[in-house]
Order: sequence, then C-alpha cells, then structure tokens
Amino acid sequence: MAHLNQEERDAINENPLGDSLSGGVREALREAERNTHNEASQSDDSTGAPERPRLFLAAIETLFSILSASKVSRVQKGDVDYEHFRPLSQLVIKQAPDVDIWAAVVALVRLVSYSTPPPSLPPSFHTPITHTSASLQGSEQTREKIEHRVFEEIRLCTHRAVEGFHEKYFEGREWNERVKRIWQSAKSRYSDSDKRWTQIPAAPTQDEVWAWLLNLQQELLAGERAAYFTSDLGNKVRAEASQQLDLLVKRRSDEAAGEKHDWRDVLAIGELKKSGQKDKKLWLQVGSIVRNVFASQPTRLFVHAFTLTGTEMETWIFDRSGPYSGATFDVHEEPEKFIQVMCAYLMMSDEELGLDTFTKVKNNRLFVSMPVEARTKRNRQLELDPNPIAHQRSIVCRGTSCFLAKPIGAAEFDRVVKYSWTSSMRPPEADLLNKANERGVKGLAKVVGYCEEVTSISKLREGLVFSTPYKFRGVPRSANTSFSQSQPPLSHHFYGPSIASKGHSKGKSTDCSSHPSKRSQLNSQLAKTEQAENGVSYPVQKPQGTTSLVQQNQAPYDNRILRILAISPAGRSISQFKSVVELLEGLRDALKVHRSLYMDGKILHRDISENNIIITDPGMADGFKGMLIDLDLAKEEGKGPSGARHRTGTMEFMAIEVLQGTSHTYRHDIEAFFYVLIWLCARRGWALAGTSKKPPTETILSHWYTGTYKDIARNKRGDMDKDGLEVILEECSQVFDCVKPLCRIIRDVLFSYNRLFTGTPQDPNILYDPIIEAFDDTISGLGRERQRRNTSREIE
Repeated sequence: MAHLNQEERDAINENPLGDSLSGGVREALREAERNTHNEASQSDDSTGAPERPRLFLAAIETLFSILSASKVSRVQKGDVDYEHFRPLSQLVIKQAPDVDIWAAVVALVRLVSYSTPPPSLPPSFHTPITHTSASLQGSEQTREKIEHRVFEEIRLCTHRAVEGFHEKYFEGREWNERVKRIWQSAKSRYSDSDKRWTQIPAAPTQDEVWAWLLNLQQELLAGERAAYFTSDLGNKVRAEASQQLDLLVKRRSDEAAGEKHDWRDVLAIGELKKSGQKDKKLWLQVGSIVRNVFASQPTRLFVHAFTLTGTEMETWIFDRSGPYSGATFDVHEEPEKFIQVMCAYLMMSDEELGLDTFTKVKNNRLFVSMPVEARTKRNRQLELDPNPIAHQRSIVCRGTSCFLAKPIGAAEFDRVVKYSWTSSMRPPEADLLNKANERGVKGLAKVVGYCEEVTSISKLREGLVFSTPYKFRGVPRSANTSFSQSQPPLSHHFYGPSIASKGHSKGKSTDCSSHPSKRSQLNSQLAKTEQAENGVSYPVQKPQGTTSLVQQNQAPYDNRILRILAISPAGRSISQFKSVVELLEGLRDALKVHRSLYMDGKILHRDISENNIIITDPGMADGFKGMLIDLDLAKEEGKGPSGARHRTGTMEFMAIEVLQGTSHTYRHDIEAFFYVLIWLCARRGWALAGTSKKPPTETILSHWYTGTYKDIARNKRGDMDKDGLEVILEECSQVFDCVKPLCRIIRDVLFSYNRLFTGTPQDPNILYDPIIEAFDDTISGLGRERQRRNTSREIE
C-alpha cells in the first residue's frame, strides 16, 4: 500500500468518501469477485492466458469514475493483471477507512504507470550533455565500443564470490529487523513443499520477475523511501550510447509524473535476464550503466548492482578499483536471502548506497568543508557550483571531477575544488604543489584547502577477503591495450602468487624489466644507433628502461585514496579557447610553467593533456595566460618508482617512447604539448570556423586512442613524419592555417633530422627554447596581422 504524507491525509479527511461507495458499487465488486474465476476458466484464448474478467473490469471502471482516478483506459486495454486490483477491491468491500482506500488507489495508479512495457525495453534518462574527457564522440559512441571500453577497464580487476560480501552489505544493519518482518509476510508466497516461489516459474521471463517484484513492493514495501522503477515504451537512454536498463532504484520523492528518469537520481541498478545469458555480456551491460551513473554522480564512492539470470542472483559493487561480487545463489533455494537483498536496496542509507555524504546539500546548494592546510584543524567552507567543469566518465580510474568554488558569501567562483581517487603509492598532489611553490615555480596553482583522506578503497572494502582477480576466457595475461582519454591506463594484476614470486612473466612487457643489465645495454645501444643515424650533435639522456606493467608482491587490488583539493586561481579548460591567439597564449604559458616546474621545482608532470591545461586571467595568475593543473601523476626528481600500476599519461597525448614502455622524461611531456595543439586544432576548433563548417566525420586522430600501445606508437610515428603531419593538418579548419607553420617548426624540433628522433636531450633548453620562441613569433605575427587589418578598416 502506498505511503501518504500528512498533507495528503489531511486532504482525505477534509473530503470524506461518505456513502459514495456503498450500495451498488460494493455489491458490484462482490459479484465480480464471485464470477472472476469462472470467467477466467472459460477463456478460449489460444495463448492459454485468461481473458480480463469482464464484470470485474466494469466494477473497477465504475469505482475509478467515482474516485476520479486516471488510467481507466489502460485498464480497459487489459494492461494490468486482475490480481493487482484485488487489494483495492477488498478494501472497498470491507468498508476500510478512506485513507486506506486512497492509499490503495495511489498504489494502483503507480502500478499502472510503471508496469508496462516489459522492463527489458530501454528507459529514458534525460541528462544534460556536459563536456567530458571521453575520446569517443558523436557517431563513435556506439554501444559496442562503450562495452569494449568497459571490458578493458574491468577485465583484470574483477573479483567474484568475494568472501564476506553478503555479511558486509546485507547483514548487521539497523533495517534488518524490518526485513525479517517483511520476510515473515512474504513467506505466504513461498511453497516449502515445492521449495520455490509460487509465482516465479523455474525459468522465469523478465516480465514475470518484474510483476512479482512489483506486487511485493506494492504490498509490503510501499512505505520505504526508495522504490524499484522501470520505464515507458520507446524512451531512449540519453548518455554515452543507447543502453538497456531493466530496473533502477531511486527515491520516491524524486518521482515526477510524466518525466524521464535522471541518471543523477539512480541509487542502485538491476539487470534481469533469461537463463543461459552469457556472464560477460551481462556484466558489460551492467558496467556500461554503472559508467553512466558515475558520470552523472562523479563524487559517488561506489554503486550497488545486481543481476538475476533466470533464478540465479549475483550482487555487485562497482568502485574506482573495479567490480566485485558476492557468491551467486538461487532465489528459490535461498528465499530469505533473496528477500533480504531486494529489501536492502530500498532501505539502505545514503552512506550504505555509496553516495557522497562528504559534500553537503542545503537549499539545493553544495558545500564542502576542508582544512586550510593539511594536518590542521582550521576548516574552510566553500560553496560549489553544482555543475562540474570536468569529470571522468570511466569506472576504474582516478574519478577526477572539478567544480568551481567560492568562499561563503563571495560573489565570484574564483577557485576550483577537485575530487580525485589517487593511488596510495603516489605522493599527494597538495604536497607536490606546496613543494613547487616553495621552490619558486611560477604560474602554478596555490593550495587553499585540502582534505588529505576522505576515505580509501581499502577502507570501503574492509572486512572482505579478496583472492586473485577473475579471469575472463580468452584474455591474455600480458595486456597491451589502449584506453580512452577519460581514464588512466588499466591497472595490471598477476593471476597467482606463484608467478609474482618468480619475478617474471610470459608477457613481453615485463621481460626487459626483469633483466636490468640486458635492458640497459639494449637501450643504450639503440640510443647510440638512433643518434648516429640522425646526426644528433647534442648529448642525449640514456633511457631509464621500460616501464614495468606488473609489480611484484602486490595486493589483489589497487588501493586508491579519495582526496579533495581546493586550488586558486580558477580558469577555463584549454579546449574552451575562444580564439586562435587565446589557444596559443594558453599553451605557450603552460609550457613555460612546465619548464619552471621541471627545472626549478624538480618535478615532472607526466600527464599533459587538454584537461590539465587551463586558460587563466593573467591578473590573477602571476601574469600567466595559461597554467598547468593536476599533479596526481607527477614525480619528484630523484625519487624511486611510485609503485603504482599504471603507465602515466593520457592516451591521445602519450609520447611515442612512453607508449613503447620507456620511462617518462621531460621530453615526453613536451611531445604531449604538441599533440594537444594538434588535437585542439583538428577536433576542438571547428566552432571558430562558423556554423557552416563541420569537422570531418572520420579522423586520423582516432588512431591515437584505439588499438594496442604498440599500434598507437606506430601510428604516431607515421603521423610525425613530415608527410604524415601534413595529412593531419589537412583535417584542421582554415582558421588554423596560421598555426600550421608553427606545427611544422615544433615537429622539426622534436623529431629532427632524416629519421624520426624520439630521444631526450640532456639540456632541456634545447627543446624548450626554440618551441617557446616559435610560439612567441606566431603570436606576434597574429598580432601584427590583426593590427594591419584594423588600420585598413580605419583608412577605408
């Protein structure tokens, strides 16, 4: 029965039904009850399903007309089963209080609204399109490609049948007593002799499971704050790609008649499938949906999900280190556990559901409080703009999301608050920022607030016992896979302690790293050969070896720490440039900041991308029109390996040698700046060309983020050849014709001489100086051209 609030109860008391349901209506319902089974048994429907009891429908239609309730046309069409009307009918016959009758009416109207079409049809989620860092755009956002990316995220960090899962999430909670009472009421639907739910067949369809669950919800769970929902026919998911979502949990207070569901309201998700559905396909569907939940709730800690394949159920958690599940069970064989799980998702608190409880909501405004400095008790409260200026769409990643912020009472949003799940094996970004500022680095953001640890993956998973990750069939242990710009490369795990203890792997990516002497000799020889062949006359840094993709003696999952950082000043993403000059000035100044960070601060950034360069007001940023942000992957000079299990960088902008496994140097960051320039001119700058101009439907740059690391490195080597670069520059609009000479100069500086040189000069200024000078010359030339045009107009 539906829950009515006090306002609704008051309205019912002020408008009593009186004698309106007495006499003929009540007698018609009694007669309908007596004749229903006779009509049903006489049905000659070829499908074997009984006709809708005609007398009962007539009585219900009369009742609804008296109550002025809607949805009568749906009843006449036979959209809802007779059994769904019986609670209301019985209340009228028994002359129940008005409030109970109206509660049953509300429940019935909700049922008619939600019960059709079958839950396998796609729902609708109206979510505003926001700029994310996902590489796939437009027509590239197909369901298959999204599911492929999800697979690449989860394939080496998925755990099944985790010991202690059910006890942690479904037992020992304050709502367990309520669940026990509901179980006692629901037992009448279960046959002890047959060991099965009476209304759930041995091999149920999605419709049958949904109808059973909806009936349970209507009768026993109507008073809970959340409910299960499905959606209306023909609606499409408005997200990365069209998705199918069978069930979702959201608050009843978020329900609005006639409106589409919103990803921001989703509390938990469920997938119903027939027996025989392949596990991998089902998990990828769930993962794709979870990906959209995280994208619309970027500060969320984790997401609950469940799958019901026939009568086999599996409960899941997705967090920033991957998905993990409890042991599968049969809903007929463990009926109480089934009720416990289905009730739990509606009864869990925000914290138990994995929602962000650190950020406070008041009067539809967001606030966050954090120490002014690390390890201090003096807090500063900031108000956040509710719309993130940047966020990651992936599941297994740092989950970085940034919001404009301001002090309480201030007029302008003049700073940025960043949420990020960083590796526990990397130094905190705030520490590196403070060190850099102490060492005199210019043009870097200042820390104005910092929460060192909100929580961590190890704390969220506390009490659980993880073994080796689940191994998908046909997936090799050595991974050489690409990722989208929206996520750092995947964490890599071994599949057994015996392999890790031996310190070697069959995969080529780890052979060199396990033989340092051979590796150093090989790299040194290659560097000398390449230097001689290309006629390089300056000293070159020796490569520091390949980046090992697999570390020894590692935990079964990546432990990430959720940290929140407030920095100043705020700025716009470089991808939001409004003119060619603004783009070039922003990139040039950010490159100057990079040089100072490396040479003065002794810190290497290692993640240059369009997301980590911002356009700033020089009056608020020490005279800089562009700045660097995000030192999550940065490394101090002289420090050993971080121990984190990633290649560092963003795929589209990753240097060729980094893709090939060489350790990161300053040269690789400068190379990434060049890729950012090309990327922005070819893919982000078409708005400057006017509405009549459109970017090419197929782009060569898609090869910068698809395929294996080896594939992408080969593609970039070809694109950085003189002829290859010219082909890419043809993809830029005419607005950027003035930038093409700059691109050719930078290409010659970075990849000089006859063959493509990718090494790192010992003197950084060999690369920094000519590239910054080329930026200056191009910007000055644009200024002179603009002045010439203005003068010509004045003369005319």
